[in-house]
Amino acid sequence: MDNRQNFLKGAVILSIAGAISKVLGAVYRIPLARLIEDEGMGLYQMAYPIYTTILALATAGVPVAISVLVSRKETEGYTGDSRKIFRVSLIMLFIFGIILSILVMQSAHFLANFVLKEPRAYYPILAVAPAIFFAGLMSVFRGYFQGQQSMIPTAVSQVIEQLFRVTAVLILAFVLFPRGIEYSAAGATFGAVVGGIVGLAVLGIYYYRFKKTEKASGKPLVYSGAKSIDLGKEMVRLAIPVSFGAVVLPLVQMLDAIIVPGRLMALNYTTSQATALYGQLAGMAAVLISLPTIFTISISTSMVPAISQAMAQKDNRLLNSRLNYGFRAGTIISFPCAAGLYILAFQICDLLYGKPEAGVPLEPLAFSCIVLAAFQLSSAGLQGIGRPEIAMRHLVVTGILKVIFNFSLTSVPMLNIKGAAIGTVLAFTIGSLLNIIALKKLTGVPYEIGRFVKIGLVTVIMALGVKFCYQALVGADINSHISTLIAITIGVGIYGVLLVLLKELDISMLKKITGGV
Repeated sequence: MDNRQNFLKGAVILSIAGAISKVLGAVYRIPLARLIEDEGMGLYQMAYPIYTTILALATAGVPVAISVLVSRKETEGYTGDSRKIFRVSLIMLFIFGIILSILVMQSAHFLANFVLKEPRAYYPILAVAPAIFFAGLMSVFRGYFQGQQSMIPTAVSQVIEQLFRVTAVLILAFVLFPRGIEYSAAGATFGAVVGGIVGLAVLGIYYYRFKKTEKASGKPLVYSGAKSIDLGKEMVRLAIPVSFGAVVLPLVQMLDAIIVPGRLMALNYTTSQATALYGQLAGMAAVLISLPTIFTISISTSMVPAISQAMAQKDNRLLNSRLNYGFRAGTIISFPCAAGLYILAFQICDLLYGKPEAGVPLEPLAFSCIVLAAFQLSSAGLQGIGRPEIAMRHLVVTGILKVIFNFSLTSVPMLNIKGAAIGTVLAFTIGSLLNIIALKKLTGVPYEIGRFVKIGLVTVIMALGVKFCYQALVGADINSHISTLIAITIGVGIYGVLLVLLKELDISMLKKITGGV
Protein backbone atom coordinates (compact mmCIF):
# COMPACT_ATOMS: atom_id res chain seq x y z
CA MET A 1 0.00 0.00 0.00
CA ASP A 2 1.54 3.34 -1.03
CA ASN A 3 1.79 6.43 1.15
CA ARG A 4 -1.21 8.09 -0.45
CA GLN A 5 -3.38 5.07 0.32
CA ASN A 6 -1.97 4.98 3.84
CA PHE A 7 -2.96 8.60 4.32
CA LEU A 8 -6.47 8.03 2.97
CA LYS A 9 -6.96 5.00 5.21
CA GLY A 10 -5.79 7.06 8.19
CA ALA A 11 -8.03 9.97 7.20
CA VAL A 12 -11.06 7.67 7.04
CA ILE A 13 -10.24 6.15 10.46
CA LEU A 14 -9.81 9.58 12.06
CA SER A 15 -12.94 10.94 10.37
CA ILE A 16 -15.06 8.09 11.74
CA ALA A 17 -13.58 8.53 15.22
CA GLY A 18 -14.09 12.29 15.00
CA ALA A 19 -17.71 11.81 13.95
CA ILE A 20 -18.43 9.43 16.85
CA SER A 21 -16.71 11.78 19.32
CA LYS A 22 -18.59 14.80 17.96
CA VAL A 23 -21.96 13.05 18.18
CA LEU A 24 -21.24 11.97 21.76
CA GLY A 25 -20.07 15.49 22.56
CA ALA A 26 -23.26 16.98 21.20
CA VAL A 27 -25.79 14.42 22.44
CA TYR A 28 -24.76 14.55 26.11
CA ARG A 29 -25.59 18.27 26.24
CA ILE A 30 -29.27 17.50 25.75
CA PRO A 31 -29.78 15.67 29.09
CA LEU A 32 -27.24 18.00 30.73
CA ALA A 33 -29.20 21.07 29.61
CA ARG A 34 -32.42 19.49 30.87
CA LEU A 35 -30.79 18.84 34.26
CA ILE A 36 -28.93 22.09 34.97
CA GLU A 37 -31.02 24.21 32.54
CA ASP A 38 -29.85 27.32 30.73
CA GLU A 39 -28.30 29.02 33.76
CA GLY A 40 -26.19 25.96 34.58
CA MET A 41 -25.19 25.62 30.93
CA GLY A 42 -24.08 29.25 31.05
CA LEU A 43 -21.74 28.48 33.99
CA TYR A 44 -20.48 25.38 32.20
CA GLN A 45 -19.82 27.34 29.00
CA MET A 46 -18.02 30.10 30.91
CA ALA A 47 -15.43 27.65 32.30
CA TYR A 48 -14.98 25.42 29.27
CA PRO A 49 -13.65 28.04 26.79
CA ILE A 50 -10.92 28.94 29.30
CA TYR A 51 -9.82 25.30 29.32
CA THR A 52 -10.00 24.88 25.54
CA THR A 53 -8.14 28.16 24.91
CA ILE A 54 -5.22 27.26 27.16
CA LEU A 55 -5.23 23.68 25.87
CA ALA A 56 -5.13 24.81 22.23
CA LEU A 57 -2.32 27.26 22.92
CA ALA A 58 -0.26 24.63 24.75
CA THR A 59 -0.89 21.46 22.75
CA ALA A 60 -2.77 21.95 19.46
CA GLY A 61 0.41 22.05 17.38
CA VAL A 62 2.15 19.24 19.25
CA PRO A 63 0.64 16.21 17.43
CA VAL A 64 1.25 17.90 14.07
CA ALA A 65 4.87 18.83 14.91
CA ILE A 66 5.74 15.43 16.38
CA SER A 67 4.10 13.54 13.51
CA VAL A 68 6.03 15.61 10.94
CA LEU A 69 9.36 15.07 12.71
CA VAL A 70 8.80 11.37 13.42
CA SER A 71 7.64 10.72 9.86
CA ARG A 72 10.67 12.58 8.49
CA LYS A 73 13.11 10.64 10.70
CA GLU A 74 11.48 7.29 9.96
CA THR A 75 11.70 8.00 6.22
CA GLU A 76 15.39 8.88 6.62
CA GLY A 77 15.92 5.65 8.56
CA TYR A 78 16.75 7.31 11.90
CA THR A 79 14.39 5.26 14.06
CA GLY A 80 16.33 6.14 17.20
CA ASP A 81 15.70 9.85 16.61
CA SER A 82 11.97 9.14 16.53
CA ARG A 83 12.21 7.65 20.02
CA LYS A 84 14.25 10.66 21.15
CA ILE A 85 11.61 13.05 19.83
CA PHE A 86 8.91 11.15 21.72
CA ARG A 87 10.85 11.15 25.00
CA VAL A 88 11.89 14.81 24.95
CA SER A 89 8.36 15.88 23.95
CA LEU A 90 6.83 13.79 26.74
CA ILE A 91 9.14 15.39 29.32
CA MET A 92 8.40 18.90 28.01
CA LEU A 93 4.62 18.42 28.04
CA PHE A 94 4.76 16.72 31.45
CA ILE A 95 6.42 19.78 32.99
CA PHE A 96 4.44 22.30 30.94
CA GLY A 97 1.14 20.55 31.72
CA ILE A 98 1.72 20.61 35.48
CA ILE A 99 2.67 24.29 35.41
CA LEU A 100 -0.39 25.29 33.33
CA SER A 101 -2.81 23.23 35.43
CA ILE A 102 -1.53 24.80 38.65
CA LEU A 103 -1.65 28.30 37.13
CA VAL A 104 -5.29 27.86 36.08
CA MET A 105 -6.24 26.50 39.51
CA GLN A 106 -4.50 29.40 41.24
CA SER A 107 -6.15 31.89 38.85
CA ALA A 108 -9.65 30.40 39.12
CA HIS A 109 -10.82 32.93 41.72
CA PHE A 110 -9.53 35.90 39.69
CA LEU A 111 -10.99 34.59 36.42
CA ALA A 112 -14.41 33.96 37.95
CA ASN A 113 -14.74 37.19 39.92
CA PHE A 114 -12.90 39.78 37.85
CA VAL A 115 -12.81 38.43 34.28
CA LEU A 116 -16.10 36.56 33.94
CA LYS A 117 -17.74 38.58 36.75
CA GLU A 118 -19.58 35.45 37.83
CA PRO A 119 -18.29 34.08 41.20
CA ARG A 120 -20.13 30.79 40.68
CA ALA A 121 -17.83 29.99 37.72
CA TYR A 122 -14.97 29.43 40.23
CA TYR A 123 -15.79 25.76 40.85
CA PRO A 124 -16.20 24.76 37.16
CA ILE A 125 -12.86 26.43 36.31
CA LEU A 126 -11.10 24.73 39.24
CA ALA A 127 -12.56 21.34 38.29
CA VAL A 128 -11.45 21.41 34.65
CA ALA A 129 -7.86 22.62 35.25
CA PRO A 130 -6.19 19.16 35.73
CA ALA A 131 -7.47 18.09 32.31
CA ILE A 132 -4.80 20.31 30.70
CA PHE A 133 -2.05 18.05 32.07
CA PHE A 134 -3.56 14.81 30.74
CA ALA A 135 -4.46 16.33 27.37
CA GLY A 136 -0.87 17.51 26.88
CA LEU A 137 0.53 14.01 27.44
CA MET A 138 -2.08 12.51 25.11
CA SER A 139 -1.04 14.93 22.35
CA VAL A 140 2.52 13.54 22.48
CA PHE A 141 1.41 9.91 22.15
CA ARG A 142 -1.00 10.76 19.32
CA GLY A 143 1.63 12.71 17.40
CA TYR A 144 4.11 9.85 17.73
CA PHE A 145 1.66 7.23 16.46
CA GLN A 146 0.53 9.46 13.58
CA GLY A 147 4.18 9.91 12.59
CA GLN A 148 4.45 6.12 12.49
CA GLN A 149 1.47 6.09 10.06
CA SER A 150 -0.67 4.39 12.71
CA MET A 151 -3.97 6.23 13.19
CA ILE A 152 -5.87 3.56 15.12
CA PRO A 153 -4.42 4.46 18.59
CA THR A 154 -5.48 8.09 18.12
CA ALA A 155 -8.94 7.11 16.88
CA VAL A 156 -9.63 4.54 19.60
CA SER A 157 -8.35 6.79 22.38
CA GLN A 158 -10.50 9.70 21.12
CA VAL A 159 -13.68 7.65 21.18
CA ILE A 160 -13.00 6.00 24.57
CA GLU A 161 -11.90 9.34 26.08
CA GLN A 162 -15.11 10.99 24.90
CA LEU A 163 -17.27 8.09 26.05
CA PHE A 164 -15.87 8.21 29.60
CA ARG A 165 -15.97 12.02 29.62
CA VAL A 166 -19.64 12.13 28.65
CA THR A 167 -20.54 9.44 31.19
CA ALA A 168 -18.65 11.28 33.96
CA VAL A 169 -20.24 14.63 32.98
CA LEU A 170 -23.77 13.30 33.39
CA ILE A 171 -23.14 11.23 36.53
CA LEU A 172 -21.23 13.96 38.38
CA ALA A 173 -23.65 16.71 37.33
CA PHE A 174 -26.56 14.59 38.59
CA VAL A 175 -24.85 13.58 41.87
CA LEU A 176 -23.76 17.14 42.70
CA PHE A 177 -26.99 18.83 41.59
CA PRO A 178 -28.56 18.84 45.09
CA ARG A 179 -25.58 20.86 46.41
CA GLY A 180 -26.21 23.72 43.96
CA ILE A 181 -26.04 24.57 40.30
CA GLU A 182 -22.39 25.74 40.46
CA TYR A 183 -21.31 22.39 41.94
CA SER A 184 -23.29 20.51 39.31
CA ALA A 185 -21.60 22.55 36.53
CA ALA A 186 -18.22 21.84 38.19
CA GLY A 187 -18.98 18.11 38.14
CA ALA A 188 -19.74 18.42 34.43
CA THR A 189 -16.42 20.16 33.68
CA PHE A 190 -14.51 17.54 35.73
CA GLY A 191 -15.66 15.01 33.13
CA ALA A 192 -12.79 16.25 30.95
CA VAL A 193 -10.33 15.08 33.62
CA VAL A 194 -11.89 11.61 33.79
CA GLY A 195 -11.83 11.32 30.00
CA GLY A 196 -8.20 12.48 29.90
CA ILE A 197 -7.05 9.87 32.41
CA VAL A 198 -8.77 7.03 30.52
CA GLY A 199 -7.61 8.28 27.09
CA LEU A 200 -4.01 8.48 28.31
CA ALA A 201 -4.24 4.96 29.73
CA VAL A 202 -5.45 3.64 26.36
CA LEU A 203 -2.57 5.33 24.53
CA GLY A 204 -0.11 3.96 27.10
CA ILE A 205 -1.32 0.43 26.40
CA TYR A 206 -0.92 0.96 22.64
CA TYR A 207 2.59 2.34 23.18
CA TYR A 208 3.56 -0.67 25.32
CA ARG A 209 2.34 -3.02 22.59
CA PHE A 210 4.16 -0.99 19.93
CA LYS A 211 7.47 -1.18 21.82
CA LYS A 212 7.00 -4.91 22.40
CA THR A 213 6.39 -5.52 18.67
CA GLU A 214 9.35 -3.31 17.73
CA LYS A 215 11.65 -5.17 20.11
CA ALA A 216 10.49 -8.54 18.79
CA SER A 217 11.38 -7.48 15.23
CA GLY A 218 15.05 -7.31 16.25
CA LYS A 219 15.73 -4.16 14.23
CA PRO A 220 18.33 -1.89 15.89
CA LEU A 221 17.55 1.77 16.55
CA VAL A 222 19.53 4.07 14.25
CA TYR A 223 20.56 7.56 15.43
CA SER A 224 21.62 10.56 13.36
CA GLY A 225 23.62 12.09 16.18
CA ALA A 226 21.17 14.96 16.68
CA LYS A 227 20.91 16.12 20.29
CA SER A 228 17.65 15.69 22.15
CA ILE A 229 17.53 19.41 22.97
CA ASP A 230 17.83 20.29 19.26
CA LEU A 231 15.02 17.89 18.38
CA GLY A 232 12.92 19.47 21.15
CA LYS A 233 13.56 22.95 19.78
CA GLU A 234 12.55 21.81 16.30
CA MET A 235 9.32 20.36 17.70
CA VAL A 236 8.51 23.66 19.45
CA ARG A 237 9.34 25.65 16.30
CA LEU A 238 6.88 23.61 14.24
CA ALA A 239 4.19 23.50 16.93
CA ILE A 240 3.98 27.24 17.71
CA PRO A 241 2.36 28.51 14.45
CA VAL A 242 -0.17 25.66 14.39
CA SER A 243 -1.07 26.25 18.03
CA PHE A 244 -1.44 29.98 17.41
CA GLY A 245 -3.99 29.34 14.68
CA ALA A 246 -5.85 26.80 16.81
CA VAL A 247 -6.15 29.15 19.78
CA VAL A 248 -8.05 31.89 17.93
CA LEU A 249 -11.56 30.41 18.13
CA PRO A 250 -11.35 29.21 21.77
CA LEU A 251 -10.00 32.65 22.69
CA VAL A 252 -12.91 34.31 20.92
CA GLN A 253 -15.32 31.96 22.73
CA MET A 254 -13.72 32.97 26.02
CA LEU A 255 -14.15 36.64 25.12
CA ASP A 256 -17.78 35.92 24.19
CA ALA A 257 -18.30 34.49 27.69
CA ILE A 258 -17.22 37.91 29.02
CA ILE A 259 -18.68 40.26 26.39
CA VAL A 260 -22.13 38.78 25.71
CA PRO A 261 -23.40 38.49 29.32
CA GLY A 262 -21.79 41.87 30.09
CA ARG A 263 -23.57 43.59 27.21
CA LEU A 264 -26.86 41.96 28.20
CA MET A 265 -26.47 43.19 31.78
CA ALA A 266 -25.79 46.67 30.36
CA LEU A 267 -29.28 46.37 28.82
CA ASN A 268 -30.64 45.89 32.35
CA TYR A 269 -30.87 42.11 32.28
CA THR A 270 -30.08 40.55 35.67
CA THR A 271 -26.98 38.39 36.06
CA SER A 272 -29.16 35.28 36.15
CA GLN A 273 -31.05 36.30 32.98
CA ALA A 274 -27.85 37.21 31.10
CA THR A 275 -26.23 33.90 32.06
CA ALA A 276 -29.33 31.99 30.97
CA LEU A 277 -29.45 33.76 27.58
CA TYR A 278 -25.75 33.06 27.03
CA GLY A 279 -26.42 29.42 27.90
CA GLN A 280 -29.12 29.29 25.21
CA LEU A 281 -26.69 30.71 22.64
CA ALA A 282 -23.43 28.89 23.48
CA GLY A 283 -24.70 25.77 25.24
CA MET A 284 -27.72 24.96 23.08
CA ALA A 285 -27.91 26.75 19.69
CA ALA A 286 -24.17 26.59 18.96
CA VAL A 287 -24.12 22.85 19.70
CA LEU A 288 -26.66 22.22 16.93
CA ILE A 289 -24.59 24.31 14.52
CA SER A 290 -21.53 22.17 15.27
CA LEU A 291 -23.19 18.95 14.07
CA PRO A 292 -22.80 19.57 10.30
CA THR A 293 -19.09 20.28 10.86
CA ILE A 294 -18.64 16.56 11.56
CA PHE A 295 -18.98 16.03 7.82
CA THR A 296 -17.40 19.22 6.51
CA ILE A 297 -14.26 18.61 8.58
CA SER A 298 -14.05 15.09 7.10
CA ILE A 299 -14.36 16.54 3.60
CA SER A 300 -11.67 19.12 4.42
CA THR A 301 -9.40 16.35 5.71
CA SER A 302 -9.77 14.49 2.41
CA MET A 303 -9.30 17.62 0.31
CA VAL A 304 -5.88 18.62 1.68
CA PRO A 305 -3.84 15.63 0.36
CA ALA A 306 -5.83 15.46 -2.86
CA ILE A 307 -5.15 19.13 -3.61
CA SER A 308 -1.50 18.78 -2.60
CA GLN A 309 -1.12 15.93 -5.06
CA ALA A 310 -2.70 17.95 -7.88
CA MET A 311 -0.36 20.86 -7.08
CA ALA A 312 2.68 18.56 -7.11
CA GLN A 313 1.60 17.21 -10.49
CA LYS A 314 1.03 20.79 -11.72
CA ASP A 315 -2.32 19.62 -13.07
CA ASN A 316 -4.60 22.70 -12.96
CA ARG A 317 -7.57 20.83 -14.37
CA LEU A 318 -7.37 18.23 -11.61
CA LEU A 319 -6.81 20.96 -9.01
CA ASN A 320 -9.90 22.87 -10.14
CA SER A 321 -11.97 19.68 -10.24
CA ARG A 322 -11.03 18.67 -6.69
CA LEU A 323 -11.57 22.13 -5.25
CA ASN A 324 -15.02 22.38 -6.80
CA TYR A 325 -15.98 18.85 -5.76
CA GLY A 326 -14.98 19.72 -2.21
CA PHE A 327 -17.09 22.87 -2.21
CA ARG A 328 -19.95 21.00 -3.86
CA ALA A 329 -19.95 18.31 -1.16
CA GLY A 330 -19.83 20.98 1.56
CA THR A 331 -22.69 22.87 -0.06
CA ILE A 332 -24.85 19.74 -0.29
CA ILE A 333 -24.44 19.23 3.46
CA SER A 334 -24.45 22.78 4.84
CA PHE A 335 -27.33 24.31 2.85
CA PRO A 336 -30.11 21.97 4.08
CA CYS A 337 -28.76 22.01 7.64
CA ALA A 338 -28.93 25.81 7.70
CA ALA A 339 -32.42 25.85 6.18
CA GLY A 340 -33.77 23.17 8.54
CA LEU A 341 -32.38 24.82 11.67
CA TYR A 342 -33.77 28.18 10.57
CA ILE A 343 -37.27 26.97 9.62
CA LEU A 344 -37.70 24.76 12.71
CA ALA A 345 -35.48 26.64 15.17
CA PHE A 346 -38.03 26.87 18.00
CA GLN A 347 -39.48 23.41 17.40
CA ILE A 348 -36.05 21.71 17.40
CA CYS A 349 -34.98 23.48 20.60
CA ASP A 350 -38.25 22.46 22.24
CA LEU A 351 -37.82 18.86 21.06
CA LEU A 352 -34.20 18.51 22.23
CA TYR A 353 -33.88 20.82 25.20
CA GLY A 354 -37.43 21.58 26.28
CA LYS A 355 -36.43 25.23 25.77
CA PRO A 356 -38.16 26.66 22.67
CA GLU A 357 -36.79 30.12 23.55
CA ALA A 358 -33.31 28.88 22.55
CA GLY A 359 -34.68 29.16 19.00
CA VAL A 360 -34.30 32.95 19.27
CA PRO A 361 -30.48 32.86 18.82
CA LEU A 362 -30.63 29.67 16.72
CA GLU A 363 -32.62 31.33 13.90
CA PRO A 364 -29.88 33.75 12.78
CA LEU A 365 -27.08 31.40 13.89
CA ALA A 366 -28.40 28.71 11.52
CA PHE A 367 -26.76 30.48 8.57
CA SER A 368 -23.37 29.96 10.16
CA CYS A 369 -23.65 26.32 8.98
CA ILE A 370 -22.98 27.63 5.47
CA VAL A 371 -20.26 30.17 6.24
CA LEU A 372 -18.43 27.84 8.65
CA ALA A 373 -18.39 25.13 5.98
CA ALA A 374 -17.12 27.63 3.40
CA PHE A 375 -14.39 28.74 5.80
CA GLN A 376 -13.30 25.19 6.63
CA LEU A 377 -13.24 24.06 3.00
CA SER A 378 -11.47 27.15 1.69
CA SER A 379 -8.92 26.83 4.53
CA ALA A 380 -8.34 23.22 3.47
CA GLY A 381 -7.78 24.46 -0.08
CA LEU A 382 -5.18 27.00 1.08
CA GLN A 383 -3.46 24.36 3.21
CA GLY A 384 -3.43 21.95 0.28
CA ILE A 385 -1.64 24.44 -1.99
CA GLY A 386 0.92 25.08 0.72
CA ARG A 387 -0.35 28.44 2.02
CA PRO A 388 -1.73 27.67 5.52
CA GLU A 389 -0.50 31.01 6.86
CA ILE A 390 -3.13 32.80 4.75
CA ALA A 391 -5.93 30.74 6.33
CA MET A 392 -4.49 31.44 9.79
CA ARG A 393 -4.30 35.18 9.07
CA HIS A 394 -7.91 35.25 7.89
CA LEU A 395 -8.97 33.29 10.98
CA VAL A 396 -7.40 35.98 13.16
CA VAL A 397 -9.27 38.67 11.19
CA THR A 398 -12.50 36.68 11.58
CA GLY A 399 -11.97 36.37 15.33
CA ILE A 400 -11.38 40.11 15.73
CA LEU A 401 -14.48 40.93 13.67
CA LYS A 402 -16.55 38.47 15.69
CA VAL A 403 -15.59 40.21 18.93
CA ILE A 404 -16.39 43.65 17.47
CA PHE A 405 -19.73 42.55 15.96
CA ASN A 406 -20.79 40.66 19.09
CA PHE A 407 -20.01 43.64 21.33
CA SER A 408 -21.84 46.09 19.04
CA LEU A 409 -24.88 44.05 18.07
CA THR A 410 -25.59 42.52 21.48
CA SER A 411 -25.77 46.10 22.80
CA VAL A 412 -28.77 46.81 20.54
CA PRO A 413 -31.88 46.36 22.75
CA MET A 414 -34.11 44.93 20.02
CA LEU A 415 -31.44 42.34 19.10
CA ASN A 416 -29.85 41.45 22.49
CA ILE A 417 -28.80 37.75 22.34
CA LYS A 418 -29.68 37.58 18.61
CA GLY A 419 -27.01 40.23 18.05
CA ALA A 420 -24.28 37.81 19.15
CA ALA A 421 -25.61 35.17 16.74
CA ILE A 422 -25.74 37.67 13.85
CA GLY A 423 -22.21 38.83 14.69
CA THR A 424 -20.90 35.28 14.35
CA VAL A 425 -22.52 34.86 10.92
CA LEU A 426 -21.22 38.22 9.66
CA ALA A 427 -17.65 37.56 10.87
CA PHE A 428 -17.39 34.13 9.23
CA THR A 429 -19.02 35.41 6.06
CA ILE A 430 -16.21 37.96 5.70
CA GLY A 431 -13.56 35.39 6.68
CA SER A 432 -14.88 32.89 4.13
CA LEU A 433 -14.91 35.50 1.36
CA LEU A 434 -11.30 36.45 2.17
CA ASN A 435 -10.29 32.77 1.93
CA ILE A 436 -12.24 32.13 -1.27
CA ILE A 437 -10.84 35.26 -2.98
CA ALA A 438 -7.28 34.35 -1.96
CA LEU A 439 -7.75 30.79 -3.23
CA LYS A 440 -9.08 32.14 -6.54
CA LYS A 441 -6.06 34.43 -6.96
CA LEU A 442 -3.54 31.72 -6.15
CA THR A 443 -5.07 28.87 -8.17
CA GLY A 444 -7.21 30.59 -10.81
CA VAL A 445 -9.99 28.11 -9.98
CA PRO A 446 -13.26 28.90 -11.81
CA TYR A 447 -15.89 28.35 -9.11
CA GLU A 448 -19.05 26.56 -10.25
CA ILE A 449 -21.44 29.34 -9.21
CA GLY A 450 -24.31 27.94 -11.29
CA ARG A 451 -24.13 24.62 -9.48
CA PHE A 452 -24.22 26.31 -6.07
CA VAL A 453 -27.27 28.35 -7.14
CA LYS A 454 -29.00 25.13 -8.26
CA ILE A 455 -28.37 23.47 -4.87
CA GLY A 456 -29.60 26.66 -3.21
CA LEU A 457 -32.90 26.50 -5.12
CA VAL A 458 -33.34 22.84 -4.16
CA THR A 459 -32.77 23.86 -0.53
CA VAL A 460 -35.45 26.56 -0.74
CA ILE A 461 -37.97 24.05 -2.16
CA MET A 462 -37.06 21.62 0.65
CA ALA A 463 -37.45 24.35 3.31
CA LEU A 464 -40.88 25.33 2.00
CA GLY A 465 -41.90 21.66 1.98
CA VAL A 466 -40.75 21.22 5.59
CA LYS A 467 -42.62 24.33 6.75
CA PHE A 468 -45.81 23.30 4.94
CA CYS A 469 -45.65 19.73 6.30
CA TYR A 470 -45.09 20.88 9.88
CA GLN A 471 -47.99 23.36 9.76
CA ALA A 472 -50.29 20.77 8.18
CA LEU A 473 -49.40 18.14 10.80
CA VAL A 474 -49.85 20.52 13.74
CA GLY A 475 -53.11 21.71 12.16
CA ALA A 476 -54.25 18.08 12.21
CA ASP A 477 -53.69 18.05 16.02
CA ILE A 478 -50.53 15.94 15.84
CA ASN A 479 -48.06 16.52 18.69
CA SER A 480 -45.46 19.22 17.91
CA HIS A 481 -42.49 16.93 18.64
CA ILE A 482 -43.84 14.20 16.36
CA SER A 483 -44.71 16.77 13.69
CA THR A 484 -41.14 18.13 13.85
CA LEU A 485 -39.61 14.67 13.35
CA ILE A 486 -41.96 13.83 10.49
CA ALA A 487 -41.35 17.20 8.79
CA ILE A 488 -37.56 16.73 9.02
CA THR A 489 -37.83 13.22 7.56
CA ILE A 490 -39.99 14.45 4.66
CA GLY A 491 -37.54 17.32 4.10
CA VAL A 492 -34.61 14.90 3.82
CA GLY A 493 -36.60 12.85 1.31
CA ILE A 494 -37.51 15.90 -0.81
CA TYR A 495 -33.91 17.13 -0.80
CA GLY A 496 -32.42 13.75 -1.67
CA VAL A 497 -34.85 13.06 -4.53
CA LEU A 498 -34.33 16.51 -6.09
CA LEU A 499 -30.53 16.18 -5.88
CA VAL A 500 -30.61 12.78 -7.58
CA LEU A 501 -32.99 14.06 -10.29
CA LEU A 502 -30.71 17.05 -10.95
CA LYS A 503 -27.65 14.73 -10.88
CA GLU A 504 -26.03 16.73 -8.09
CA LEU A 505 -25.62 13.68 -5.87
CA ASP A 506 -23.47 10.85 -7.21
CA ILE A 507 -21.21 8.16 -5.79
CA SER A 508 -18.17 9.33 -7.79
CA MET A 509 -18.10 12.68 -5.96
CA LEU A 510 -16.23 11.56 -2.86
CA LYS A 511 -13.92 9.39 -4.96
CA LYS A 512 -12.85 12.44 -6.94
CA ILE A 513 -12.21 14.43 -3.76
CA THR A 514 -9.86 11.72 -2.52
CA GLY A 515 -8.09 11.21 -5.80
CA GLY A 516 -10.17 8.43 -7.25
CA VAL A 517 -9.21 5.79 -4.66
